Amino acid sequence: MRDVKTAKKILREQIWTMLEIKGIARFPLPCYGRIPNFAGSDKAADKVRLLKKWKKARIVFTNPDYAQQKVREYALLDGKILVMASPKLKHGYVLVDPKDVKGVEGFARL
Repeated sequence: MRDVKTAKKILREQIWTMLEIKGIARFPLPCYGRIPNFAGSDKAADKVRLLKKWKKARIVFTNPDYAQQKVREYALLDGKILVMASPKLKHGYVLVDPKDVKGVEGFARL
């Protein structure tokens, strides 16, 4: 178990370093110690939206990190219930029903 934890730690540090060196990491910086935002995260969300499983899903779970901001927006625009962990789980989980959201301008803040 200890070897797996060490290997994961080393891999994460290598990825964070690579993202910063190559200029791929995006706000918030530095990306160390977090799920990093990255150049192309919006394009990744576009691809997720095309998946068959996405189209069938009625509920979508995301994390609160910037990299999934567009995924959260698409979930609500596509009429899916959004379940999101509050940052560091301080307030548990947040459930957002798109029927309760007024206007697209509020999506970016989720």
